[in-house]
Amino acid sequence: MAHYPIEALLRPPVEWSSSLAAASLAAIALHTPDFLLMNDSTSRGVAAILAGIAAVRFYQGWRVVRYQRGLRRNRVYRVTANSIAQNCEGLFLGQGYLWTARHTQRLWDATRAANRRFIEPAESWLRLARDASHRPVISGLPALHGVGLLEGEQPIYLPWVERQGHVFYVGTTGVGKTRALELAVIQDIRRGLPVICMDPKGDPDLLRRLHAEAVRAQRPFYCFHLGYPAHSARYNPIGRFTRITEVATRIANELPSQGNAEAFRQFAWLFTHVIARALHALGERPDYRKILQHMNHIEPLLVRYFEDWLDREGPSGWRALLDRDGPCVKADIPRHLKARDPRALQLVQFYQARELYDPVADGLRRAFEYEKSFFDKISVAVQPLLEKLLAGRTGELLNPDYADPDDPRPILDWETAIRQRAVVYCGFDALTDAEVAAAVGQGMMGDLVAYAGELYKHGLGQSLAVVEERPETCLYLDEFSELVRGPEIVQALNKGRGAGLRFSVYTQTLADIAAGLGNRDRATQIIGNVSNTIVMLRVADLDTAKLLSERLGSVEVNMLMVVSAATDSSVPDSPVHFTSMMQDRVSSQTAPLLEPGYLMQLPRGHAFVLMAGGQLYQVQLPQLVDPPSRLPEDLDVIARDMARRYRPAAGVELAPEDSPHRAARWGAGSPAVPAVPPAASWPAAEATTRVFSAPDVAGGYGGSPVVDGPVGRRDAPAAGQSG
Repeated sequence: MAHYPIEALLRPPVEWSSSLAAASLAAIALHTPDFLLMNDSTSRGVAAILAGIAAVRFYQGWRVVRYQRGLRRNRVYRVTANSIAQNCEGLFLGQGYLWTARHTQRLWDATRAANRRFIEPAESWLRLARDASHRPVISGLPALHGVGLLEGEQPIYLPWVERQGHVFYVGTTGVGKTRALELAVIQDIRRGLPVICMDPKGDPDLLRRLHAEAVRAQRPFYCFHLGYPAHSARYNPIGRFTRITEVATRIANELPSQGNAEAFRQFAWLFTHVIARALHALGERPDYRKILQHMNHIEPLLVRYFEDWLDREGPSGWRALLDRDGPCVKADIPRHLKARDPRALQLVQFYQARELYDPVADGLRRAFEYEKSFFDKISVAVQPLLEKLLAGRTGELLNPDYADPDDPRPILDWETAIRQRAVVYCGFDALTDAEVAAAVGQGMMGDLVAYAGELYKHGLGQSLAVVEERPETCLYLDEFSELVRGPEIVQALNKGRGAGLRFSVYTQTLADIAAGLGNRDRATQIIGNVSNTIVMLRVADLDTAKLLSERLGSVEVNMLMVVSAATDSSVPDSPVHFTSMMQDRVSSQTAPLLEPGYLMQLPRGHAFVLMAGGQLYQVQLPQLVDPPSRLPEDLDVIARDMARRYRPAAGVELAPEDSPHRAARWGAGSPAVPAVPPAASWPAAEATTRVFSAPDVAGGYGGSPVVDGPVGRRDAPAAGQSG
């Protein structure tokens, strides 16, 4: 049928009429050959031929019926986590097919007004299910996937080489982004790669899945969560650096830089650098608490550094010389310094009188000699930020005491995590405090970018005798707009490929990224860096849909036009009183390969994937039917509380009768959004061992057995899958 200009799939299965006729004749020839004037051997041969014709015609009619049923039904695609095998071809995305001009033609035909009955729910379903709770749930426009079912589906893989250019997942809430994240995470962990997942909102199922896969692969597992400091790993965003200037840069990058704020940001960088440099010279690791403490009171740090430096490099017997000079004469002290620490004043005057010089000491001297009110004004930009990061028990997480042996919580370090091929879950509790979550996420990203630069230059384990091979590090950034507030992410996406960083970015709209960055040009730069591969689920605005549709070309679609005409004869004596004409004309016109409005009508769990240099695939993501293993007690407390507080939201539902134009102007009068059933409650964990390293607790988990099924198993018909 496909070799004709018009496939004519939207019609009754007329093949069944000839199939029935052939089957009837075959029966007659077989049972009453005399009626057809045939002997037995001839009748059996004729019956076999007619039966073959009946079977072929029945199959052709069944293909038409099966195609039409696929246009209006969502089929559930379920797999178990154990059945997702590691594949050398690439990252498994789901079942689907390559989208071509043929599918555009079929979708064009199905959505015409005369053929709407083929994509709308059957009225018999609605009459039989009068109770609304038993009616079939139609999610989006099933025809978007159904137009390709005639030729069958195949597993769709994202080639590993394409993975190096990062992956951009976009879709509105509740359509399957987090479940797609789970599917990719499972495969990366089983490949033996380091996995870092940043989850601003907090998804308990994702936490459980990551931990279960870490235990299965016998890999270390770290859980960092701002909302649960008693159970979280600790982390110092500015504690690790290659150059001391990185400390001030990471803090200053979190400050506003538009307009006059840039001058205050530069002053904040300067004084933060002075403090960090002095702490580093004293052999102390910088953290937010020490930076804020010495920014408010610079004198103790100045005294400690000057005494340490003079002991190492100062004149011999400098303490005796200092005592001989005696305390400072107040008449010689500037007015704004008279209330300052006398010991600090004495050391500064000693330093100046003997014309000594040290870059760190000189920076402390200049900071000390500023008038206190002026110093407070120019540092006002950074102090509120540090106060936010140190408020409550969050300060304990971000300022770990490395020398405390009684604290069982591990300290997260990127070098250690990557070398161990660890699985890291970072929750930022953004629903509680978005500002602190964004600040910590930005600091974490800055630390990771700095370490990526070190990896790029020196490889993994530069201090070791034999440098280890640099692994690919997979980073999953869910709710990306909550994590992008500074230039660090641009550097990471631009230069992270050489360091082995593979980003998978998840967001709802392009506008979210621009709002998070506060700069549309920078947002465009980020989108250009991550959109080498686009996985677009259902979106809710037209601009986001055009990100994919405008990258596609145009195709020609054929349209059948019925033409009829009649003409009366004006000659009275003519034997022809009138003429009539009936024609079927096939015309063609140019249309986009995929209209952007259809991207707003995708069913849940379905996506269009643009990869490998412009190839477009329609993919159905699988549902993982087996729940992950139960967590140990301390982590299960986090997961259960997250499940209680963070309720999933349903995505915008578009019914099949909604046109692409109506989808673009979603508003009043639209069908109601069906409620999402509440998440199933999880049983309390039996294990009580504190776990952050999976190999130590591999035997301490229990879970219900799940029968594995092959990838690609389907159950039909069923309701639309949830995300």
